[in-house]
Amino acid sequence: MKMVKKRKLETKPPTAKQSPVEVIVEDVTSHPLCLHGPTLLFSSEKGRYYACASCRNKKDCSLHIDEEDWQKENVRKRNEKYYSLIPKIDKNAAWKNCNEVKSQHASNRAYCSTCQELYIVSQSKKHSKDHRVVTPLTNEQLARPSSWLPALENDDVEAQYLFTKKSVSTVLGILRNNNIKNILCVGTPSVHEAAQLSPEFESLLLDYDNRHHQFHAPSKYIWYNMFNNFMFNGNNDEKVLKKFLRKSREGGICIVMDPPFAGRVEPLVQTVRDLSAMYRNICEKPKDEPVPVLWAFPYFAEPYITNLMPEIRMHDYQIEYENHKKFHNKSKSSRKFGSPVRFFTNLPLETIDLSNDSNYKKCDKCNFWVSAKNNHCGKCNECTSKNGMTYRHCSVCKRCVKPTFFHCKTCERCCQQKDHVCGVVVESQSCFNCREKGHKRSNCPQIQESGRAKKKRIHA
Repeated sequence: MKMVKKRKLETKPPTAKQSPVEVIVEDVTSHPLCLHGPTLLFSSEKGRYYACASCRNKKDCSLHIDEEDWQKENVRKRNEKYYSLIPKIDKNAAWKNCNEVKSQHASNRAYCSTCQELYIVSQSKKHSKDHRVVTPLTNEQLARPSSWLPALENDDVEAQYLFTKKSVSTVLGILRNNNIKNILCVGTPSVHEAAQLSPEFESLLLDYDNRHHQFHAPSKYIWYNMFNNFMFNGNNDEKVLKKFLRKSREGGICIVMDPPFAGRVEPLVQTVRDLSAMYRNICEKPKDEPVPVLWAFPYFAEPYITNLMPEIRMHDYQIEYENHKKFHNKSKSSRKFGSPVRFFTNLPLETIDLSNDSNYKKCDKCNFWVSAKNNHCGKCNECTSKNGMTYRHCSVCKRCVKPTFFHCKTCERCCQQKDHVCGVVVESQSCFNCREKGHKRSNCPQIQESGRAKKKRIHA
């Protein structure tokens, strides 16, 4: 089974062979299935179709069903096979094995990366010399498997990058400042492991990497697909999740999420909403009460996230990753302006205390911590930098822009100076009707205006 994890951050403009695609957000329980759970409904200029929620490459998951075909009985019948093909894991047996391994001396403990198996060395001879075996294993290693498990690093398929200890500490500090004791760790195993070692916090890990089930109790891990809010072990894991949420009623809860950067924002927002609704329902909270969220994502996704979740704001903190050479500010090959990954949150920004980090300063006007290179603009009335540079104000556009931008009189807007071609506007994940970003085709003002005009003509 394969899943796209953190791919390269570059986005490519649509071409004649690659038209923009939007995700139709709706209840997926009646959608066709693939090995990764319920599919998502996509829409392009060629029509609407169901495809895998996790894999964008057809080589990884080839399921593709046109929306009209899904109504046909024979198509539905063929798809039924996935009910039995979707894999399950035996968490109880794995936890029993983990405890047996823990009872052994560190030298008698091993993990075979080739077989993805935790085992006792003296009781197994099936792992040959050409297998990738990690041994001995200390108690600390068993408590923090993400620190030594070989990362799935194919950027086109399964690459994983984990928060540094510094970033994990920042997360826990933010939650501590907000008096939050319970953490729903969605794709954040390093945060989960740190929380498990702290008497202050309780946490539950929801992660696609099913290797984690060999190291965590059945009540502490759920094999999970965040793009369709799907739990592979079905009702059993749903009970685990609901029990955790119920216990979180008094101590507060936060969804800490670190999705694949190539993933679409729309289904992720829906997952946050679904998890939040479940928590409010179980804990009998008001329907409009916000559930705290800490979402790690690249800064240039801000318009897509805030358009769908206006209550979310982006903070200037640069999240670093332990095993990514470019997203680590101390690496020689790191990006010039630091990691592009930020926290998107509905928590008060002033509760993110970075007073112990010399790379940040407190803006007295904004009343929260920002990058030391981020200057407050009196005209915009905010600290405007997004990417680690010091932005400058354009009096014509009446907004701050990157220092590499210039105001093009022909285009009547600020443009990237390098390779600028007048009249050409390219935006990723933009509406493929009007090409403007910030909305989908289904909400395009041009189409809505055209529809209203058409109705007037009909009724005239």
